[in-house]
Amino acid sequence: MRISLCCLSLLAAPETLAQQAQPAPAPQPRDVVRAADDAFGRRVGIEDVGLYSEGEVRGFDLQSAGNYRIEDHYFVRATGLPLTLIDGTAIRVGANGLRTDFAAPSGVVQYDLPEATPGTRARIETGWWGGSGPVLAARLATASVDGTLGLVGSVQLNPLQNYTDGTAGDFFAAGVVPHWSLAPGVKLTALYGRTWFERGGDTVFATADDQPPPEIARGGERSQPWMEQRTETTQAGLIGNVEAGDGWHFGASAFLSRVDDQRSFFNLVRIPIDGGPAEAIAQAFGDELFRSTSAEVTAAKSFATGQLQHRIIAMVRRRDSLALTGPGTALPTVVFPDVDAPVTTPRPEFTVDPRRKRDEVGQWAGGFGYRLSVGSEVELRADVQRAEYNKSVRALDGSETHETTRPWLYSASIAGGLTPQLTAFASYARGLEEAGVAPGNAANRGTVLPAAISRQAELGVRYAIRGGPALISGVFELAKPLPGLNAGGIYGYVGEVRHRGVELSLAGPITSRLSAVLGATWLDARINGELADSGAIGGHPIGRPDVIALANLTCAFPAWRGWRSTAVSTSVATAMPIARTARRCPPTRPSRPGCASVSTSMASR
Repeated sequence: MRISLCCLSLLAAPETLAQQAQPAPAPQPRDVVRAADDAFGRRVGIEDVGLYSEGEVRGFDLQSAGNYRIEDHYFVRATGLPLTLIDGTAIRVGANGLRTDFAAPSGVVQYDLPEATPGTRARIETGWWGGSGPVLAARLATASVDGTLGLVGSVQLNPLQNYTDGTAGDFFAAGVVPHWSLAPGVKLTALYGRTWFERGGDTVFATADDQPPPEIARGGERSQPWMEQRTETTQAGLIGNVEAGDGWHFGASAFLSRVDDQRSFFNLVRIPIDGGPAEAIAQAFGDELFRSTSAEVTAAKSFATGQLQHRIIAMVRRRDSLALTGPGTALPTVVFPDVDAPVTTPRPEFTVDPRRKRDEVGQWAGGFGYRLSVGSEVELRADVQRAEYNKSVRALDGSETHETTRPWLYSASIAGGLTPQLTAFASYARGLEEAGVAPGNAANRGTVLPAAISRQAELGVRYAIRGGPALISGVFELAKPLPGLNAGGIYGYVGEVRHRGVELSLAGPITSRLSAVLGATWLDARINGELADSGAIGGHPIGRPDVIALANLTCAFPAWRGWRSTAVSTSVATAMPIARTARRCPPTRPSRPGCASVSTSMASR
């Protein structure tokens, strides 16, 4: 068990900096526990809570599925939005995922942008960033007296970070979010942000026989001092919303997400089980580019017929993604007689391979959706879309391959009130995920796979305790194709990854001073298909915990005006496999032990 105690954070909101014609509204509490609707994932400022993260929900990677929204507008990211551009994030899954138009398997991550209210205000947040180092975030928000023009500017500084692989680094971010209400019901919002990130070479550990490595000392950097990486990112976008009256709403958006890896290093430390010298095998990479652009246009009409409320929505989406990656240049192997006493070597002479692999994705989608509400008792939702997914790859040798997939995607849900406090819900969704390219050791190397089709079904209930928290309980099943090499050495879909699970969430006020976010998830992850059946790989996916549980409590102190205390406990209670062991192997598969973390904080406004 690992227990860490952190952190002291401070919130400051000074008085209005300039006299206004009318007083600015009081700042809202920035308490992530009080803001959370459930235990599945919520971020407010530098604080976050939840069973899932922006990158992984229910054991699946959201990046390949593109399940991201900015203020409910379609967004394909090359990397996540920095805190300087957002006010918070919410992971919409389960009962709270039913509000999403054109829902997708694994749920959706919603980014909320900051918005200035009349007047001028500043805020500073500081604390300890996830155990890796200090963080300082500052924000200035100003808006005209009538609120038609506003601007939010933010900076974030993470100096002297120490990461789990032993490397160190510094991170800086800046961003602006202006908004302009052109006319009643017409609003434009823009965003622009940059980040700069310098750190040591990425380091991973492995053993020759796929067994768990021996315990090593934490905190020591095992990459060379001259392995200095630098990455810059750019995020930009424009959102337009029009409330045209008579139930009509129009929306349009366009976003750019870009990552420039100016230089990077990969360091693999191989540790022998017999206690012999460790070897550090490294590669150097030159400039690499990852860029995504996405755009969407929507039109929605809401109307009523008697007791029935209707909403019809139409949308068109476009995305283009580009990745330029290099093959890497092998560096001389470094031998560590003692892995806990790394050896420093001078920088060798090497030339970075100038060739680049070019990976492009273009995708169109168009669809229609319908919602029907029967008073406050029942809500039905259904939507369908047709997508055209084009992927092309130009290999290092100049050869090109491409693949086009045109699937129908759809989702549906129903939610009904069984009592004034108890609601049951069920949903089904079919989505599209990016596929891979056959590796160099495949007989069909360079072949682009068709887009993978994922599917999800879930069933659950939500119970709202009067004046207290809400309890959500649900079961789910997700499945998607598994790529790999078959017995003939052909790379393609060779099976299916299936995740079944149970989720529990309790979030809300316990008393007027105490709020809680409690949650747990149990995951049964399985691999089916010819590789698992033959014993070539195990039947349990790597690195997927069976049980995760968390408890978050925040308490306000009326006697100490503005002060609150938060306690957080997270537990991964069941071991996670770390090697591809076959089904016929003994039940004691190589695994990482369970762990737990505990943290406390004090905050003042």
